[in-house]
Amino acid sequence: MSMYEIRSVDLKEVPGNDFIKFLRIEIPERKGYGPIPFARVRYALNGDEKEQENGLPMDLGKGIFTATLEDEELNGISREELEEDLRKAAVEILKIVREKVDPPSILKSILKDYPYLKYDELFSEPPDVLKCRVADPKTPRQAEDIFEIERRLRSATGEKYIVTYGGSAKDDDNFDKVWTRFSLKRSNFSKLSPMEDK
Repeated sequence: MSMYEIRSVDLKEVPGNDFIKFLRIEIPERKGYGPIPFARVRYALNGDEKEQENGLPMDLGKGIFTATLEDEELNGISREELEEDLRKAAVEILKIVREKVDPPSILKSILKDYPYLKYDELFSEPPDVLKCRVADPKTPRQAEDIFEIERRLRSATGEKYIVTYGGSAKDDDNFDKVWTRFSLKRSNFSKLSPMEDK
C-alpha cells in the first residue's frame, strides 16, 4: 500500500499562450503529513489539448520549475521566451496551490496524531498565524511535539514557521511539560498577533 496519494489541482486559470497551456498540478501527499513541496505540472503544447507525457517538475517551496522542455519540443519559440513564460506561470501556480492546499487543513490533519491538541480557530489568523491548545490538560505532553508538528507543517507547505508556546507554571514545574498553547507564525509575517504568547 502506497504511503502517498496524489492531489490534483486545476490550472486552467493560469495564463498560457499559443505555445504552452497549463492543465493541472499533481502534488504528492504523504499520509498523515500532508503534501510534499515537490510537484509535477501537466501541460499541452502548440494549441493542442493533448496532455504531454512528461510533466514539468516544480519546487513549491522555492516557487520555481526545476526542469524545462527539451530543444525538440520548442517548435519555434526561443528558450528565453519559454523561460520567461515559465517564471510568470510559476508565480500564478503558487498562488493557486496556496489557496487550495491551505495550512489550517494541513495542520488539522497533522494534529490527528496528537489527540491531546486542538487547532484554535478563534485566535488563529490563517494562513500567517496558526494557534493550537491542549484539549485535555491531564494529558502528558512534551515540547518536542510542538517542534515535530512545525517540521511536518514546514515540509507540507514549504513555509518556515516561528514557534512560541506558553501557559501557566509554578516555579518548580518543568515548563516543557505544562505548557497549554502554542503558535506557529510564518517567518516572513511581521504583524504581531493580539494574543501573542508571553
